[in-house]
Amino acid sequence: MNTSKWKSILGFVTLEKYPNIPCPYCHQETLNFDKGSIVSREVSENYKKMASRHFNIEQNKQKDESLEQGKLIKDMWDTNSLLGVLGAVGYAIYQVAKPSYHFCKFTAFMTCASCNDNVSVIGLSQEHTKKTDNEKQLPPLYKIEQFSVPVPMFEISSTVPVSIQFELFGAFSYFHIDTNSSASKLRRAIEKFCSELGMKPNTLARQIKELETKYPTEADFLNTLRLVGNEGTHSDNVNEDDLLLAFDIVEEVLAIFPRLETLERLKAPQAKLEDKFDKKKARTEAETLEHEK
Repeated sequence: MNTSKWKSILGFVTLEKYPNIPCPYCHQETLNFDKGSIVSREVSENYKKMASRHFNIEQNKQKDESLEQGKLIKDMWDTNSLLGVLGAVGYAIYQVAKPSYHFCKFTAFMTCASCNDNVSVIGLSQEHTKKTDNEKQLPPLYKIEQFSVPVPMFEISSTVPVSIQFELFGAFSYFHIDTNSSASKLRRAIEKFCSELGMKPNTLARQIKELETKYPTEADFLNTLRLVGNEGTHSDNVNEDDLLLAFDIVEEVLAIFPRLETLERLKAPQAKLEDKFDKKKARTEAETLEHEK
């Protein structure tokens, strides 16, 4: 999984910095914004009352910065009143010079350069507000929160059972807007994983324990993923970095399915070779036939 690519779009970025991402149709990493399709509208006061996680994160960043600067200026004033005045003046100048943005909701299409198919997206943008006519207009910043078709964060082999794929695509979708729901869907994927490998219906912890007898390495990784899923389901402390680490582990654990398919396919040539070269087996079969006579 290209973790660095997904990390680059955790926050707000300009269109020029938005990377090509995997197309859900042809699986090529050639999906990106159709710039002409973007439509934005400024967020309303009603929206702010029920704002998304990313809106609140940005608002809290601004509050934290203001509180930190206020504390710094107070410390400077307590040390020396002149320093305090200079600090306050400096911060005021910084605020005037700092670019001002307002929040918008946006809709757009992303188009794949390989298959020419489309995915619609919605999210938040930050649009630059010029304070003076002479101020340079800065490009908008975008954060996609929802894709109309889930975009795979890593390639999933066709050998992976559909039940697992379904839950993983749910985890991928929620990653961009609700990390705890994403972790909860990841837990569902682990449950399906255990079921597909024949574990009896039980608590997830016991299913993973049962899995240890045949697949100890996978079971060890799954138990860690179970903890992440539990946190997302019962609490709210899972962030994007946690999920990226978890998805990296999931990708490797899922490699068991193409391996099992390959081993199943090799049983026929294995039997053919044994029949030809296993002399002991041939003698045993001959003796059995003779005895039956």
